[in-house]
Amino acid sequence: MEELDNHAKSSLSQGFDLTEAQLISKEKILAALSERISQLMAGNPDQLFSMLYRLDISEKKIKLVLQQQEDISLHLATLIYERQLEKAASRKHFGRQEPDDELSW
Repeated sequence: MEELDNHAKSSLSQGFDLTEAQLISKEKILAALSERISQLMAGNPDQLFSMLYRLDISEKKIKLVLQQQEDISLHLATLIYERQLEKAASRKHFGRQEPDDELSW
């Protein structure tokens, strides 16, 4: 089972005001994100959509979720979680490679 790396957890913690205790399992992360998303949808939807944009969540996927009648916040939380997994996998795959000597200045 894939897990979020520390960078992804830090991003969620800062962006969505999640505590370390809320970041210990996928289930807890989804529950905490879903609750925070519900709060943002009710109080500051512009901030929520700005955050989704910054996280590079597909607009097409967001629109599909918003067309649903149930569990919108949980589905958005799942999109965020999955995107963070993608970013973690990319960081793991590409890592911080040393620059090629010919390209170093």
